Amino acid sequence: MVNPQSDYSAKKGALLVFFAFLAYYLAAAMTLPYGAGPDYDAHFDGARFIYTEGRLAVLPEDISKLQFTAYGSTRALRPPLSYLVAAAAAKGLSWTGIELQMLFRAGSALLCALTLGLVFSAANRYLNDRWLALGGALLVGLLPQFAFIASHLNDDSAAIFSVTFLIYCLIRLLREPVGPSLALLTGLALGLVILSKFTAWLFLPVAGLALMLFARPPSGRWWLSLTIAGVGIMLGGGWWIGFNIWHYGWSDPLLFNIGKTISAQFIKIDPDQVRGFAAEGISFADLVLGDYKNFVDETLISAIGNLDWLRLRLGLPQYSLYTFVLALGIIYVPVRWIRAALSGLRGRSQTDSRRLLFDSLLLLAIVFQFLIYALYEWQKEVQVQGKYLLPIVICPVVLFLSWVRDVSLSEPFRRWRPVLVFGSTLGGVRVPVLLVIALGTVVAVHVDGLRRFVIPYYDPPTRVLGLAGFEPLDLTTTAAIASTSDLELTADDDGWHIHTTTKDSQIELDASVCRYFQANNLIRIRMHSSGPGTLQLFWSNGAGFADRMGESSTTAKFDSGESALMLAAGIDDCKRLRLDPTNLSGQDIVLRSISVAPLSITRRPYYFRVFKSRGIAD
Repeated sequence: MVNPQSDYSAKKGALLVFFAFLAYYLAAAMTLPYGAGPDYDAHFDGARFIYTEGRLAVLPEDISKLQFTAYGSTRALRPPLSYLVAAAAAKGLSWTGIELQMLFRAGSALLCALTLGLVFSAANRYLNDRWLALGGALLVGLLPQFAFIASHLNDDSAAIFSVTFLIYCLIRLLREPVGPSLALLTGLALGLVILSKFTAWLFLPVAGLALMLFARPPSGRWWLSLTIAGVGIMLGGGWWIGFNIWHYGWSDPLLFNIGKTISAQFIKIDPDQVRGFAAEGISFADLVLGDYKNFVDETLISAIGNLDWLRLRLGLPQYSLYTFVLALGIIYVPVRWIRAALSGLRGRSQTDSRRLLFDSLLLLAIVFQFLIYALYEWQKEVQVQGKYLLPIVICPVVLFLSWVRDVSLSEPFRRWRPVLVFGSTLGGVRVPVLLVIALGTVVAVHVDGLRRFVIPYYDPPTRVLGLAGFEPLDLTTTAAIASTSDLELTADDDGWHIHTTTKDSQIELDASVCRYFQANNLIRIRMHSSGPGTLQLFWSNGAGFADRMGESSTTAKFDSGESALMLAAGIDDCKRLRLDPTNLSGQDIVLRSISVAPLSITRRPYYFRVFKSRGIAD
């Protein structure tokens, strides 16, 4: 049974964790620039439709109201939990006057802060230790990739939240009898997993095993518990499946068929370019066990923190800490099985078999999530992004904390325990010194990452720019153009005359244009437009112009009439370039000139910045 006083204290701790991280994530969400993370236009469009229309989109009726990616997909066909929360949060905060693109981020901040409240509650119930529970919340909440996700609109936040909620319910099922409220809560968590993201669905088989092993309603109340759980599932996410069946038929409850149909209409990339590692002749064993092209290493790095479209890597402290946590969490379960087997052979087994079995399921969830992710990369498409593993982030953390707890209860550690605990005056709470140091280390590692990597990346120190002369592209002919899409273009002495026929007009430049670009460049564009819009330049290392590793873009807004635009572009390995002259249909544009100047960027010497601050240097 749960002690009421202890339960109240745990709820208070969970609330404190929730509000503290919500404040942090909201501050980060309002600070980081739009487009730096996963809240690019496709996610924004998914939330915007719900915000403006007050409902889910139905295709093909709502096609004209949606934006489509280069893959021909739309977020309106994905499980909508994150977009529903984002739209609701934006409605509630609309009085602030904050730009909608930024306001939608409050949904991810809310979901991730709720996740940490659940991490605290789950770890506290499982380990019966509030300090370890706080450590778990800090480890997850200050994981760089998790904090980054919490600061941008995306559906990964919903996946992590829903799986964490479900694991919290499973821990309660392990410790408590199944009452009506717990059955409803578990059903609700299952429904929210369905409503969140496909990466969260990978946990459902493990959850099913846990329910079969540990869910034991009182005798004669099985059907009541199942009925209540079924109601929870419908409230959480089953209604979405019903919505899909109503609009798309019994054959398409998860929108796979309509997704394929829409994709065939709007895809803009060559499907042959979307290939997995198998197309390179690599076996699955070579990919995973052979670590082909550092696949496992890069996955781990990007899961811990490879931010801003995989362009911002962190340092050794960040990667070492979380690799240590993951390694010990994974090793913990096999070691426990070995110890249990040895104790059984000696006839003195004292193993908590239910807890060992539950720990094994957590390890199974980690392995299964990784293998399915790796299988997708091998068969379908190369997107080495460890964020797809984060829905089960609580699993290695709980296993690591279980290892810490077992060590703290071991005989050698008990001898030193009085020395390692101090303070009985802090509200009667005894504070473990080693754990406080460990929690401080987690915070320090996060602060180190912010100070040395994140802040300088988004707010760089004073630098000296060396600008070479501008070299113009020849716009009197179309020789620099490889292909065009959704526009009409002619060339004369005045430049390129463009008339856009859709809002997604594109000009792919010839590969020879890459010779104008170096690592860093300043691009000057002079143009005349019949109306305002946004110009965007994409560059790629050859993999296509989709939102994945190795690609990026820069944008500039313009008004009607004559405009002079300046764009900065950090192009390292230029193989393909694409210019989207505007984001509006039916617009007439004359590109009078495009000139490129290489930039050399060096950091100002320390003494120069000091003298400048004192008014000595100019």
